Amino acid sequence: MNAGLAESTSLSKNAHASDVGAIAADLRADTATGLTTTEAEKRLSALGSSEISNANKGRWKQYLWGQVASIVVWLLAVAALAAWLTDSRLEAYSILVVLFLNGVIGFAIEWRAGKALDALKRSTKTLARVRRDGNEKIVEAAQLVPGDLVLVSAGDRVPGDLRIAESVNLVADESTLTGESVPVPKSVDPLPELTPLAERTSMLYLGSTVVAGHCTALVTATGTETEIGKIGKLISEADHIQTPLEKRLADLGRRLVYVVIGIAAIVMFAGIARGDEFFLMLEVAISLAVAAVPEGLPAVTTLILALGVLRMAKRNAIVRKLSAVETLGSSTVICSDKTGTLTTNRMTVQELHLPGIGQIKPKDFKQLKKSQFNQSRQILEIGVLCSEASESVDPDGSIKGIGDPTETALLEAARIFELSPKQIRERNTIVLEEPFEAAKKRMKVVVEDSDNKRTALLKGAPAVILERSISFVNETGEVEVLTAEKTEELLHVNREMAGRALRLLGFAIKNLDSEGDPAADTDNGYTFLGFSGIKDPIRDGALEAVQTARNAGIRVVMLTGDQMETAKAIAHELKLSGSLDIEAVHSSELTTADEARVYELARDADVFARVSPEDKLRIVRALQHANEIVAVTGDGVNDAPALRQADIGVAMGMRGTEVAKEASDVVLTDDNFSTIVDAIRGGRAIYANIRKFVHLMFSQNLSEVLVIFAAILAGLPLPLLPLQILWINLVTDVFPALALCVEPASPRSMKRKPIKPGESMLSRDFLFTVVWQGLVLAAIALGAYLWALSEYGEGSHSQTIAMLAIVGVQLGHLFNCRSRTRSAFNRFFSNPYIFAAAGIVILLQILAVTFSPLAAVLNTVEIGFNDTIVVAITVLLPIVIVEIAKLSARILKNRKLVRTQ
Repeated sequence: MNAGLAESTSLSKNAHASDVGAIAADLRADTATGLTTTEAEKRLSALGSSEISNANKGRWKQYLWGQVASIVVWLLAVAALAAWLTDSRLEAYSILVVLFLNGVIGFAIEWRAGKALDALKRSTKTLARVRRDGNEKIVEAAQLVPGDLVLVSAGDRVPGDLRIAESVNLVADESTLTGESVPVPKSVDPLPELTPLAERTSMLYLGSTVVAGHCTALVTATGTETEIGKIGKLISEADHIQTPLEKRLADLGRRLVYVVIGIAAIVMFAGIARGDEFFLMLEVAISLAVAAVPEGLPAVTTLILALGVLRMAKRNAIVRKLSAVETLGSSTVICSDKTGTLTTNRMTVQELHLPGIGQIKPKDFKQLKKSQFNQSRQILEIGVLCSEASESVDPDGSIKGIGDPTETALLEAARIFELSPKQIRERNTIVLEEPFEAAKKRMKVVVEDSDNKRTALLKGAPAVILERSISFVNETGEVEVLTAEKTEELLHVNREMAGRALRLLGFAIKNLDSEGDPAADTDNGYTFLGFSGIKDPIRDGALEAVQTARNAGIRVVMLTGDQMETAKAIAHELKLSGSLDIEAVHSSELTTADEARVYELARDADVFARVSPEDKLRIVRALQHANEIVAVTGDGVNDAPALRQADIGVAMGMRGTEVAKEASDVVLTDDNFSTIVDAIRGGRAIYANIRKFVHLMFSQNLSEVLVIFAAILAGLPLPLLPLQILWINLVTDVFPALALCVEPASPRSMKRKPIKPGESMLSRDFLFTVVWQGLVLAAIALGAYLWALSEYGEGSHSQTIAMLAIVGVQLGHLFNCRSRTRSAFNRFFSNPYIFAAAGIVILLQILAVTFSPLAAVLNTVEIGFNDTIVVAITVLLPIVIVEIAKLSARILKNRKLVRTQ
């Protein structure tokens, strides 16, 4: 029994390509009476419930471990232990508090990031109407088994993967599964085996919705064997990708381990070699090592990211994972869904085309001539009457279309023309209606007005409507014979409009005898009125956002379930490639491609059409294999695996499924592509601020180490005591770092290429800058200390000057670190927090030498006027020297540009 069931269940893969009779035989099912209750229970016992299991339990342990599994965190823990053992309890407590808060914040924000499968489970809860023992009954979809005969009709959620056995005017909305923006007509006819998921018209899939018609169908797959269940597997199997920031901080931590050990060893042995006490030098070495460790790095990084989260929330982007904020700024490729992200997800009538007149834009209707208006009105009245769509009025007074999107678009266009769909329908009684059928490609109604005048109205595929027409209305409103030449001219217009991604409908009218059979003589003899071109237009700002992304070195790739021509037309309109040539790939090419070919396609293509969830996942992995930082947008269940696999998953908040939101890192509350680009701008500003802090921290810590190391090598008295080192470290790290957290973004942040994915935070250029500036700071501070020794000799006064000088150079350097290339005086007052931080640091230094209890702990003394002048010079000199260096670099750069032009 189990083996037979397994074999039958495997049919779900190719059920679309098999005849209904063959599937029924393989499933041992009856398409008339269904399974027996006994047989259904046996199969359910053998296969189990079709609920999708939760593979997400126990993830909280991973989230908790993720907060401490960092070299920087462990290095800080060792530093805290060393501080404790040398009686530097304040420093030890400070480090431990920072680590605790950092871990709690990170764990709390990421707690919900692993619940995609739970949401998937909730999204598939539904009931099913099933026929068993020849009788209809309602059961939970979880109780269905392969071979069950189910009945679905308009409004029903599909309870499993179904092979259609019989259908009447069946249309399904599969957008959450396939990404297809338009409801899909269905039929019983088998299809080729390699037919893409979005084009399998002989199937209904779990999670989709029937919008019109009804059918009976055989269940071919349940639970994890359904297409939506396979997506659940893909979500759980998606790789965990370390964010660029996590990689760079890990690299930073590894380097710091070697630096700290080296500093401690060299300083300790150098001091002992010149005759200093062992325990004093051990304490100095440990204090310097603790000072060199960036205890503020995790906390400041978390703070910068958290502030970024708050700023992005105000810009309609809800961040669910802290590190995602920075990852957005590092993105090199955006894989975007089309419908609702790049487009409005609202079908609208873009234009009408009248024979002999040409293009009419609905928004320009008030400028139309009388004949043009009358013809346009006739088309829209047919659109209202020859339609199954309706409208509802929300409490706020807004009107919402209900039904097929193309039909609701025609109702909206009628209102734009100041026509009332409700009044049009009240004036005309429908006496005959032939609903739209995929085979006939048209809908027909016969209406009777208040004067008992009967009219046949036809709406459908333009070629079909023209075939049934014998005349057309010319530019003056008169009826002319529709010649073969005129028909070909109109078909050419049809092809041109279709090439612009417009969904074309043709409209025709025929006056009938008011007596007799209304169905008689309504197949041919119509007067053709024109076309309507309907599409989901691109969002306001989407074109500009794509251009901004391209200027920032970010490639935009469209992944859509829509048809190839529609996708290419939208890509052209958005200028995705930056040129007229759009490289588009159909999913069928991916199906037969090996991994090397997929890598090639992912590298070159602008558009992927008719893609399945597996296709999206392969494309994202191929891009990541090419060292790209990939952001993926999506809203449907079908997008969830790619959202989880991506470096940064971006879900749509307004129309997105719960599954997509739970699999994502960021949720857009306005579903707008422009918001993604704004978020990238914010992410770049955040990474820039982290680098500014690292620049400040490393150069100032280096300067402290160099001052003490140089003094030891030169045989000078120790310039700083252990507690003074820790005081400098606490004071100069915290407040300037907080100020740099809120530095505004550079106006040129979106005109630069993304940072290379493999580039270390401590790149060669960055390290060179840190080292030479650290040397400058150390030289200025050491100069002040030498002056103090000459004035006051060895002792507390000289050490006080040394401490204030080191704080002074670091305070001046705070302004240098606002930009490595731009002058410190450019946008000088753009960040008032910088001046507040400088003021606090100065105030604390005054307290350190004037407040007796603190001065006693730090072993400092009050300073005189000359001392104050020297300390003030240490603040200004770093700014002057670095400004000269920046100016020289800009002049050299400009000269190089002139030579290359």
